[in-house]
Amino acid sequence: MGFYEELSRYYDIIFPAAPATVELIEKLAHNGKHILDIACGTGNYAIELAKKGYIVDGVDLDNEMIKAGKRKAKAENLDINFIRGNMKDIKLLFPDKKYDLVYCIGNSLVHLDNESEIQQMINDVADITKDNGTLVIQIVNYDRILDFNIDHLPTISRKEAGVDFVRKYIHDKSSGKILFNTEIHISNNNNNKKHIYENSVALYPLRKDALVNIVKNAEFKNVEVYGGFNKEEYSENSFATVLVARK
Repeated sequence: MGFYEELSRYYDIIFPAAPATVELIEKLAHNGKHILDIACGTGNYAIELAKKGYIVDGVDLDNEMIKAGKRKAKAENLDINFIRGNMKDIKLLFPDKKYDLVYCIGNSLVHLDNESEIQQMINDVADITKDNGTLVIQIVNYDRILDFNIDHLPTISRKEAGVDFVRKYIHDKSSGKILFNTEIHISNNNNNKKHIYENSVALYPLRKDALVNIVKNAEFKNVEVYGGFNKEEYSENSFATVLVARK
């Protein structure tokens, strides 16, 4: 079984929908109803928002994630449009849509190859965002990673489920990328065996100021940056970079 197929099985355990994130998205959506979830995973946030009455589309590159999202939505009797696709093709995937709010969270944006690709993707997002609509982006604080030579993030442990998610960083100075090396540790209580699934992906370490410039270049306004979804003040020590902007 491949890493992402295995991750899709444990995704909801490792990455449950955080109430603070849902609350912030709701506040930012104002009276709008149409929301797009880019890199939606198994749809945890899309499902929580759909339960609250929002009309949600979700897109993810991984087919197993999309299958899981569709199964969960069906079980909840929710009408969510989950589509497998690349975020670089967002305008092609949703050619006739305009959204009140678009979000791309979970450190997903930096899977794109470079600033040029990120700029084009954000430009496309601007085209499918309504006037006065909102953009929300969350990535890891790469200023902290690069400036302080951070080589890991805290392990996510779900002891009750026997699952640990190990996250390590290696700065590849030749390419300028960050190698994000992850391991899923799954313990079997019946025989005390542990299964480990490993993966490595190269991420583009997008700094805060570069992200702000990209969003402004796409003609979003009122750009604000926080250190978390509870709108805590951003600093060089923040674990996350959370950007909010208005079209």
